[in-house]
Parts: sequence; structure tokens; C-alpha cells
Amino acid sequence: MAAARQDVERRIILRTRVADDYQLTKVGLKHLQHVFTVWFPQAVFDDLTDDTVGVDVVVRKGRVSGRSVYSASFAREDGSVIKTKDYDEDRITGKVCKSYDLRGSEYLGEVGGFDYRNLLYIIRPTTKTRR
Repeated sequence: MAAARQDVERRIILRTRVADDYQLTKVGLKHLQHVFTVWFPQAVFDDLTDDTVGVDVVVRKGRVSGRSVYSASFAREDGSVIKTKDYDEDRITGKVCKSYDLRGSEYLGEVGGFDYRNLLYIIRPTTKTRR
């Protein structure tokens, strides 16, 4: 009889800040908190590589849309950048990732102008991670 495959926990540190020249209202900042708690972690899952341990994000105003653009850098344990990618706000809201565990993720606080979050993904070998 084959051994059952175990779920795998994956933790990613999400470090975020708003660009110096991008001003948001209190409502805009609250919305941003929601995006980083709910939508962004689900949107980036497919872009994580095996050696990604952190994602640094700078939020700036999009030139064409005028909406927020999330410029993400995916980092290895030694701090080197694996890749960068921009996410338009319109394309990340509503994304679904069955591996993202909102309840197991947590806000760690603010240090040096960056907000830190510990994201938890549970990879279940018998289920698809997307829709």
C-alpha cells in the first residue's frame, strides 16, 4: 500500500510599502490593507518559484489606469531577486487560490516604512491549487 502524501506548508514573507509620491486617503489605505490580506497573496501564488521566500511590493499609481499598480520583487533566502512583476489592481481582485490560508497568515507589523505579513499556503497533493 502506498504511503499517503502529506500536505505541505509554505510560508512567504510579504513586505509592502506605498511609493513616496503616491498619496492615498484613509479609505484607500484601508482598501490596500484588504488587498494585501485577501487578494494579493492569491494572485502571486502561481508566480512563486521553489526558492522564493519573500515578496517585496511597492504600490504606485498606474500611468494609464490611474489605479494602483503593485510592483513585486520575488526574493531568495539570500536576498537576491529571482524576478520582478507588476500587477494591475484590476487583474488581482477576485483571484482564487485554494492553497492560500487566510486564517493561518498574519500581519507582523511595520518596520522602517514597510508592512510585514507572514503568508501561509497549504499545498495539498490531491487537490488542484487553482479553481
